[in-house]
Amino acid sequence: MTRVFVVDTTYLNEFYSVPRCSEPRFSKALIARMGREVRGRFHVPVGCLYKLCDHIADARDGRLRRQLAHRVARDVRSSVDLARPWVISPSAWMMSPSAGLPALARSVQAFAEEPSRQELNLTNSETIDIAVGLKKKYASHLNYRVHIWTRNQVLKAYEPDAEPDPLI
Repeated sequence: MTRVFVVDTTYLNEFYSVPRCSEPRFSKALIARMGREVRGRFHVPVGCLYKLCDHIADARDGRLRRQLAHRVARDVRSSVDLARPWVISPSAWMMSPSAGLPALARSVQAFAEEPSRQELNLTNSETIDIAVGLKKKYASHLNYRVHIWTRNQVLKAYEPDAEPDPLI
């Protein structure tokens, strides 16, 4: 079975051990879990990368802040060049130049019209859209499962396939 994981900012904070946004015990458990999911495909929404970098910018220790920023930059470059350690997943409006701003407007309108998504925020709404889009993309493949990796239980409830034994 192929498992696809859409990785939210909360998990990225743990993966990078961002100060004040991560817990050492959970970070260690997450890294171990990622190691066991060697055949899984990891997708990171662009919005989650923005939020991750915002959290890194809030780090008080300048040396650590620079180290984390360079590590993220290296991983993003690797993801762009090699699709490793993950695939960066842009929103639908970013993927098609012809769709552009009208598609962004539709995305924000959908966010505005669904009260439960407003509780999550626009970036998490994008995460849901990417997970649902990946599920549709692989719908004809019975052996694909799509999960959202997040510590946010409201967001987790939107994952297309319930993850067995999720980290909490």
